[in-house]
Amino acid sequence: MLKKVFLFKGILISFFLVGLIVFSSCQKAEKKKILIGFSQSTMIDPWRINMLEQMKDAVKEHEGEIDFVFTDGQNDNIKQISDVEDLFSRGIDLLIISPREAEPLTSVIERVFKAGIPVITLDRNITSDSYTCFIGASNFRIGEGAGRLMTSLLEKGGQVIEIEGILGATPTIDRSDGFHSVIDSIPGIQVIGKQPADYLREPALKIMEDFLQSQPRIDGVYAHNDEMALGALTALKAEDREGVVVIGIDGQKEAFESIMAGKLSATFIYPNGSAQAIEIALKILKGEKVPKNIELKSQMVNKSNVHLFYKPDSYF
Repeated sequence: MLKKVFLFKGILISFFLVGLIVFSSCQKAEKKKILIGFSQSTMIDPWRINMLEQMKDAVKEHEGEIDFVFTDGQNDNIKQISDVEDLFSRGIDLLIISPREAEPLTSVIERVFKAGIPVITLDRNITSDSYTCFIGASNFRIGEGAGRLMTSLLEKGGQVIEIEGILGATPTIDRSDGFHSVIDSIPGIQVIGKQPADYLREPALKIMEDFLQSQPRIDGVYAHNDEMALGALTALKAEDREGVVVIGIDGQKEAFESIMAGKLSATFIYPNGSAQAIEIALKILKGEKVPKNIELKSQMVNKSNVHLFYKPDSYF
């Protein structure tokens, strides 16, 4: 009789332990993933396509922990505002955004932030401090570097065209301000024209064609990104004026190839920060403290060091 009691108790304990294991497994299986939303301003240039692809790669490293959703603002402020509102309605746990322009996107980002959702601004910032963390290189310092380089390459002075990015975007403002903080103090160098091309190659090509028609002398071109620099080079080649100093920003593969071919004078690598954004997002959602601003390092690339950065098999 006593043996039967012990046997019965043993069976009960076994059932209890099995039930506990099953319950624990279900709890783990039902553990909710964090939902990160990424609002990209546009997907019409290689740098931004690469940003998204690298972010997806970073998310894959945390498979089972993160659900990831992204939107394409299609280079339109109103569309990107709508995208942010849509991401908010989906119940995201954290927003990563690269705003097309600072002022128009500030209000909707503030609403998300004040609703208790952490916000990481990436590459471009907003006009208030209603964000958790900004990740990006110093565009002002890059502009300064471009100004110093232009000064050294135009030793005898010269006339310079500036092709700007999106007016109102923080990189555009800072890249221009940094450049002029150097160039404007050099008596022999004059910026004779500047016009925005929205960081796009074709508009930059057209703008450069117009400047070549109206300006008999152009010694240098400072473009706020590589796409616009490459557009300017195409226009210069068509007019057989390829001896002009042309400086870009981003550090894309085609720019490196142009440097090696002796066409583009230099570019400044602008890291997209996508992998860092995912790592910082996880820290924030785990309750860890993160810096308000994280500055990424840039690097000037010219013919002397391009071999250190060029990767023939890379997409970007």
